Amino acid sequence: MRRLACLTAFLTRLPAPCSSIEDAARGFPLVPLVGLLEGLIVAAAVAAAPRPLLAAAAATLLHLAVTGGIHLDGFADYSDVLGAGAAGEAAERIIKDPRRGGFAVSYTAALLAARLAALASLAGRPWAVASAYVAASEAMYAAARLMPARGSGLGALFAREGGRDAVNIVALAAVGVLLAAAGGPQVAAVALAAGLLVAVAVGRDASRRLGRASGDALGFAYEAALTLAMLAEGWLLG
Repeated sequence: MRRLACLTAFLTRLPAPCSSIEDAARGFPLVPLVGLLEGLIVAAAVAAAPRPLLAAAAATLLHLAVTGGIHLDGFADYSDVLGAGAAGEAAERIIKDPRRGGFAVSYTAALLAARLAALASLAGRPWAVASAYVAASEAMYAAARLMPARGSGLGALFAREGGRDAVNIVALAAVGVLLAAAGGPQVAAVALAAGLLVAVAVGRDASRRLGRASGDALGFAYEAALTLAMLAEGWLLG
């Protein structure tokens, strides 16, 4: 429970009685539970808003409030690396540069536009929104397991200390059963498949470009998986 509290405190802006990054990293296998919590909070806005566009706007703002933009910051940083086609030392220089490049701005704008459209299509379907958040959280974990746990950064710490796959599988299975029962097995399965697709792509790409686990790459995986999962669910549900 302490590790789950620490992980929640690190990944969200929700009040949790812990400030240990090391315990947060050790609790990384429990990340589907954090995703479920995030998803239920954002889904409440989707369920309560009277119109689809208002639901999408409220959910996007609440997403930033709940996560503090931590994943979106990583998405922007890694977008600059992708857009530049950089690898090795050039990729390291870009990812450590605190300034935002044109690729970060354009990629993030496209991501948020797609997210708004997807959320509007899911208005009145809160369990689909919650499923997408679980899939995005699991995508972070899966991507980290594909990246070399080298270096001293946060990404390496989480990849190294959070490698308890059995715990992750149990947590994901428990959350998956709940979501499948509440929102339908097809919706949960589509969201998870979209998340794992992103995890494999980002995990392999970061391994090739950086040769190590990167927190920015994990943030990119989370935000990309969240958006793709919502788009896939919207397509499925019509």
